[in-house]
Amino acid sequence: MKLNEIIKKIPEIKLIKGDGNIEVEYVWADSRKLSPNDIFVVPEGNSEIIESYLNMAREKGCNAILVSKRHLKLKHLDSFHTIIETEDSLGDIHGKLASLLLGNPSKKLKIVGITGTNGKTSLTFILFHIAKKLKKKAALIGTVQIQIMDRILESNYTTPDASSLNLLLKEMLDEGVEYVFMEMSSHGLKLGRVSGIELTCAGFTNLTQDHLDFHESMEDYFESKFKIFQLLEQSSVKNKFGLVAGDVSYGDRMIQKIRESKIKSPIYILGKSGEFHYSNTKLSLLGSEYRFHRKEKNLPFIEVRNIRTNLLGNFNVFNTAFAMSVAYELGFTWQDVVTAVEEIPTVPGRFHVVPYPDHSRIAVVDYAHTPDALENILKSCVEIRPKQLICLFGCGGDRDRTKRPQMAKIAETHADFVILTSDNPRTENPELILDEIEAGFSRGFKRYEKITDRRIAIERAVSLLEKDGILVVAGKGHETYQIIGKEKTNFVDFEEIEKAFLKLDTSQ
Repeated sequence: MKLNEIIKKIPEIKLIKGDGNIEVEYVWADSRKLSPNDIFVVPEGNSEIIESYLNMAREKGCNAILVSKRHLKLKHLDSFHTIIETEDSLGDIHGKLASLLLGNPSKKLKIVGITGTNGKTSLTFILFHIAKKLKKKAALIGTVQIQIMDRILESNYTTPDASSLNLLLKEMLDEGVEYVFMEMSSHGLKLGRVSGIELTCAGFTNLTQDHLDFHESMEDYFESKFKIFQLLEQSSVKNKFGLVAGDVSYGDRMIQKIRESKIKSPIYILGKSGEFHYSNTKLSLLGSEYRFHRKEKNLPFIEVRNIRTNLLGNFNVFNTAFAMSVAYELGFTWQDVVTAVEEIPTVPGRFHVVPYPDHSRIAVVDYAHTPDALENILKSCVEIRPKQLICLFGCGGDRDRTKRPQMAKIAETHADFVILTSDNPRTENPELILDEIEAGFSRGFKRYEKITDRRIAIERAVSLLEKDGILVVAGKGHETYQIIGKEKTNFVDFEEIEKAFLKLDTSQ
C-alpha cells in the first residue's frame, strides 16, 4: 500500500520527510523482524537503547520510521529516507497500521475480547469450547496457548504485540475461523497492542490488585481496562455488545464509567440487577450446580434454567454464567449452550485436581497469584468442606511487592496450615520474598512453614495432608518452568504433586 494512501486512512500520522509514493509492506516495533519496505515504530526508552534499535533497523535495510515528537531530538534520524510523525500514542497508531496493512482481518471475524484481573483465561477457554461443541469454527488467543480450531500454538504473551496479533488474525481468517476468543491484558490495552481491532464483544470480569509494578496506580490499571469498551465503541461491527460483571470488585465503577463516557454500544450486566444472574449454587468435588436467570428482552418475565457443570469451584460458576451470557448474545442456541457447559474440559492450571492414588485426598493446582484469586480458590475449597485445608504458595520476584503480606493474611484466614515457598523469584532473593510474605501473618500465628525449594515444599505439604483433605498449590498453574535468577528450568506443579503422592503411597 502506498504511504500517501495510508496517511489518508489514518489522519493521525503525517509525513515530515520523504516520498509519500513509496510502497509499504508491513509495520513492526521489533527491529529484528523488519524488511526493507516495512515501517519501523520507534520504541520508548532511553536514547542509548533507542539508538541501538535504530542501528539494527538500518542494518535490515529499513527506510521508513514512525516517531513521536520526543523522538525528533534523536541523533541520526536523518539517515532514514522516510520519517512519519504522530502526536497520538505510538502503540495505538501501530495497531491501526498493522490492521490496515493486512486488510482489517478483525472486521471479518467475530472477536470476543475479555479483560479483568482474574478469569480471562478460564472464560476464553470455556467460550472456545462452547463454540467447538456447537460446531463453530473457533480460535483462542490467551496466556496458556493459541489455538486455531484443533491446531495448538505456543503463547508467549497474554496479548501479542499489534503486528503479531494482526498476522495471527489474518492466518485465522484464511483458515476459515469465524469466532475468536481473546484475552486482553491491561498491558495490551494500555500499550496499544489491540488498537485497530474490531470487536464484536467486550467483557469485563473484575479488577483487583495486580501489576502495580507496571501500572502507576490502581486508577491507571482501571483506566487501562476501560479501554476495551472504548475499543468496542470504535468498532464498526454489527450487533456488537459488552458484558460487565456487576457484583465484583470495580464492577459498579466500570458501569458508572461506561455511562459517564456515554458509550452507545449495548452493555449488559451479569449480576443481581442485570440482564443475567445466577443463584442457589451447590459445590462438590464432582462438579457445580446453580440456577441461571436470564431476563427476556422487552418482556416482563425471567427465564430460569438449572445448570450443571463438571468444572469445580464458585469462581467457575461465575465463569460459566459469564460465558453463557456472552454465548447467548452471540446468538448461539440456548439449549445447546446449556448442554455444552455440562462437559467443559478442565481449564489448564485452573482448579486442576490431582487425586491421591486411592482418591482419599486431593491436591488442587491453580494459577492464583493475586490476593483476590487466592481468596477465591481457598473459599471454593472451604465450601467443599474438607477435613483439612493446606495452602502452599509464593510470590513472583521483580513484581508488585505490596500484595505479598496481603496474600499471607488471606491464607492464614482460610487455611488450616500454610507453606510459603518460591514461585518465580527471578532476580530477587527468594528468602527475602518469603520474609515479605511472612510479615502479613498475625502476631503469634504459628500454623506455617517456610521452605524455599518448591519441590521440597510440595513433598512436605503432601506428607502433612490428611485423609479427606485438600492441598492447594497456588501461583504457577499451567506454567511448565520456574525462573530463579535469570535461569529458566523445567518445573510443573501437578507433576511434582503426582511424584510426591506416589512416593508417600509406596512408603505406607
